[in-house]
Amino acid sequence: MALTDVFISPSGAGDNSGSSVANALPAISSNDWSTNIEGLDRANKRFVFLGGTYTVASKLTFSGSAPSVSQPNQWVGADSSGNILRPKFDETGIRLDLTDYPVFRCTANTPMVDTEENTYYKCLSFENTNSSYSQISVVETTTFDLDSQIWVGCNFKAFFANNSSAIVMTCTNAGFHDCVFEFPYIGLSSFDSVIKVLSNAKLDNCRILGPGGPSDAIFDIPQGDNAGIHVTSITGKIRNCVVSRVLGNGVKLDSSSNKADIDVAYCTICDIGADGINTNNATIGVSGKGSLEGNIIFDCSSHGIETNADDSRQAGAQILAMGSNDAGNFSNMDSYEDMIDVIAITTADFVDYSNRDYRIRRDSPLYKFYGTRNFGAIQNEDFEFVSVS
Repeated sequence: MALTDVFISPSGAGDNSGSSVANALPAISSNDWSTNIEGLDRANKRFVFLGGTYTVASKLTFSGSAPSVSQPNQWVGADSSGNILRPKFDETGIRLDLTDYPVFRCTANTPMVDTEENTYYKCLSFENTNSSYSQISVVETTTFDLDSQIWVGCNFKAFFANNSSAIVMTCTNAGFHDCVFEFPYIGLSSFDSVIKVLSNAKLDNCRILGPGGPSDAIFDIPQGDNAGIHVTSITGKIRNCVVSRVLGNGVKLDSSSNKADIDVAYCTICDIGADGINTNNATIGVSGKGSLEGNIIFDCSSHGIETNADDSRQAGAQILAMGSNDAGNFSNMDSYEDMIDVIAITTADFVDYSNRDYRIRRDSPLYKFYGTRNFGAIQNEDFEFVSVS
């Protein structure tokens, strides 16, 4: 059975049935979710959200039929003509090009959508603009609801980082591909982490961006850990991601995680106010299933990688690119440090590091290091002219 399309816009159009772009169902009424969208059945439906701003002040909870394994629900972004969008990053590869994206903007200190399992999301932007934001996710997520859930090309943003427990997105038992997570406002810097990764979450080619790194002027005294990624009970994978502009650790493991199982590979971790990767609070591990391979760890105010001093197995790497880590590249790595071939790098290896263009220059040893791909996360070209004469 094929999915049935339901076309949705902020204010609706025509007969408001959702049968076509010309008859789009209205999602918004008086700056909040409409009863039209709350009553929708989701089983075997594709919600085609047309470009525009969907301003809300509460959490969307559905009363219609829920999706299932055999009858899933999909949410997709589309332009004003109904053409379904595909994710596209800007030239630097740091942020998504949000042209034509439907933007869901919540003005209250609450998650804006009660997400459901067996639901798939593509090319949508979720933003919270409340100055007292203290949530652990801009959309509501629970372990149960996130089974069989995939997010592709989605943008998550909380404009104000103003609570030591605040998190842009809690990623649990779901897949996130080509997504951006961001606390953008430099004037306030109080949060736990940009994202929290639990259980079997998978992140690939995502961007985790804080409000400012150690070189930025922060106007308040930071509260909370101010980390990029907070990892707990790790069995997930973080691959090909950029973590940047946080005053705490780029990636931190808490005491529920096994330091031998950390799996953070082929990432670019830079402009960090503490350690690039910190497993100091993680438990002693012996399984060794993790990897730190192929990461760029650069410009950290403390160590590149710091672990605890228990001399047990630390998931490591054999090749890393590192430089400008103020307290040194490693702390407490012991014999595992000796295994690592460190490629020393500087700002000259990036296209324009001072302006946060982390693309790799073609004259850098990191360029096409793996034959078809660069070292670290960003793979797009720097468009530097190469003579063929």
